[in-house]
Amino acid sequence: MAKDPNELLTDMFSGIAAVGEENPELNAAFVQMDQAAYVEGELERKYKELMGLAIALYARCEYCITLHVKNALNEGANRDEILETASVAVAFGGSPSMAYAATTLMNALNEFED
Repeated sequence: MAKDPNELLTDMFSGIAAVGEENPELNAAFVQMDQAAYVEGELERKYKELMGLAIALYARCEYCITLHVKNALNEGANRDEILETASVAVAFGGSPSMAYAATTLMNALNEFED
């Protein structure tokens, strides 16, 4: 059974904070890079979050999948857009990506969708 989406996010953010205490330079560089990647430019943030979701599914990172589902919804993506994004990731990632779409993604989508 997939983990609770809220627990995944809590674990991830707690871990990032712990890394920041131990290695503030690494943490600052990561935060700066991450924030720069999601600045709205030619692409709206919603599409950047959907791209992040597809990559997270392909890479099979339950933390990133959960975060990008939540962020995509917050940026106005709907269920169909998220599931269509998942279909592209599964086309590239095969059965392992499908397993994460069927568990982690669906749990996050069901938890965070209004």
